[in-house]
Amino acid sequence: MIPWSSAAHNGGYRRVVAVTSAQSGKTDSMLDIIGARLDQRPAPIIYVGPTKDFLTDQFEPRLMGLLDEAESLTNKVVRGRRMKKTLKHVAGVRIRLAHAGSSSALKSDPAALALIDEFDEMMANVKGQGDVLGLVEARGETYADFVTAITSTPARGLVEVELDEDTGLEFWGISDTDDLESPIWKLFQEGTRHHWAWPCRHCSEYFVPRFRQLQWPKGATPSQAKRSVYLSCPRCGGVHTNDDKEWMNARGAMVAPGQQIALVDDGPSVTGAPTDSSTLSMWTSGLCSPFVSWGQRAETYLTALQSGDEDRVQTAMNASFGECYSMTASGDVPEWQEVWERRLPYEPGTVPSGGLRLVMGVDVQKFSLYFVIRAFGARGTSWLVDYGQLHGPTETDEVWSQLAEMMLQPIAGMQIERVFIDSGFRPDKPEQGNEHKVYEFCRRFSWLCWPTKGRDVMTPPYRISKIEVKPDGKRALYSVNLALLSTDFFKSLVVSRLRTPIDVPGAFYVHSDVDEDYCRQVTSEARILKGGKPQWVKRSRDNHLLDCEALCAAIGYTLNVQRIPEGVQRSDGGSPPLTPEADTAEGDPPPSPPQKSGGGGTYRNRFQRSGSRLNG
Repeated sequence: MIPWSSAAHNGGYRRVVAVTSAQSGKTDSMLDIIGARLDQRPAPIIYVGPTKDFLTDQFEPRLMGLLDEAESLTNKVVRGRRMKKTLKHVAGVRIRLAHAGSSSALKSDPAALALIDEFDEMMANVKGQGDVLGLVEARGETYADFVTAITSTPARGLVEVELDEDTGLEFWGISDTDDLESPIWKLFQEGTRHHWAWPCRHCSEYFVPRFRQLQWPKGATPSQAKRSVYLSCPRCGGVHTNDDKEWMNARGAMVAPGQQIALVDDGPSVTGAPTDSSTLSMWTSGLCSPFVSWGQRAETYLTALQSGDEDRVQTAMNASFGECYSMTASGDVPEWQEVWERRLPYEPGTVPSGGLRLVMGVDVQKFSLYFVIRAFGARGTSWLVDYGQLHGPTETDEVWSQLAEMMLQPIAGMQIERVFIDSGFRPDKPEQGNEHKVYEFCRRFSWLCWPTKGRDVMTPPYRISKIEVKPDGKRALYSVNLALLSTDFFKSLVVSRLRTPIDVPGAFYVHSDVDEDYCRQVTSEARILKGGKPQWVKRSRDNHLLDCEALCAAIGYTLNVQRIPEGVQRSDGGSPPLTPEADTAEGDPPPSPPQKSGGGGTYRNRFQRSGSRLNG
């Protein structure tokens, strides 16, 4: 909290934001800032707490303790009838204590310094007068050096880690605001995005500590994990115990994307400039708190996980580690590395001899079409043939012409025999494509393409509904067959295939050229039970290829591929080995997965390659 406190006191930024765990000294730091400002440069101050009870029962007594104990301040306090619970006069200026539910207190006094505590607990709109931050910052318009200092533990949000290839540091990436429920995290990613970094005691390289680096024995109970927990360096794998925390904190520093950090003369050396912003934002893992041990953090998390209560798990992630929670801690989904391990030594654009039925799933976005082509064989065993993204506005015909060319082109002498195209357009999601364009395309290729819509849960999991549509959606001119699919059933079927052992019929395989982005998208959602009902929630940003794979699984289900007898193969080629990377020399490690680029993956190059291959 020291870098944040110094920035709030010294000025230079309009906002100074700190995101961290509970029991990390946030409120004490605010008291330090108040005391220093009153003592050195007296000016009106407003402090905003989350509730009235917090303000009067917790913060006000601690503020009075500061004013009574600080020798340079105690004689400057105006006491008697002018002293109120929510208004103090010190050194000739006012200290206003307000809470998030009082619009009048938030608008009452001008201030040179504003402090907002536990921002995520505050209402978005205060009695129709606007948000807390906007009301508070309006109080500082008459002060050129006005600063708003904001702290909070975060709430829910889908946030991913991105590797800075220049420094080797892993920073929190910038998420779409639709994926964030946490107001403080939105402020954090609008700013400089500083992270508290530690040096490793083994390799001396800096890293950003976070929950996923905390380790304990597999199957350990909460009490066992408390005694055996350790933290591993993401650079070298070096093991650290809680006793190393003080040494690492003493040499830690805030570092932002665009900056370099190194251990020089047993201390941090930070060079480079952060993003130009009027908001200085900082994040610190709860693992860094000197007040709570790693063992206590691990015990709290595992106890919450065992309870099966999502609210308790969220509290553990937010309050113990200072990280956003995305409801996937107990979700049912493999890790992306499990997909990577299912590579077989065949090239994209080819069909292994076990593949008998060729299908295609297409996910429609506003400016592109994502696709997966998959071959099914005996007992539902399947092989990824190709995947990619066709770029172009889906309101126009060009991208649809590309799709038509691709799906009509034979692959290894086989024809794609069914295409499912998602038409689940939602007006509140502008990134989605036009459902009427999907219907128009499927009408043109009615013997091959079917539009689909997903239902969360449906019995049976697949049925056909005839609908009357026109391209502009105004009045019916023709009918199309719409396939209604159970989202839960077919996504669960994909996960089941991913968990089928490699050498067992029904397994899910991918080709040798598959990349990390594909693997992450296929495992981008987790299945949880909420109120006894299944729900699929995002665990990473992009999920388009998972939707495509679910469509392929649905086609396979309609074609009864699970009933194809074992041993049936095509006669035009040999069967591929049923072990990933079977052509790797004995004793040689398999190739490492590619590093994910900072902005997420795109597939335009893949389509260019696959297009020329399929046409050739």
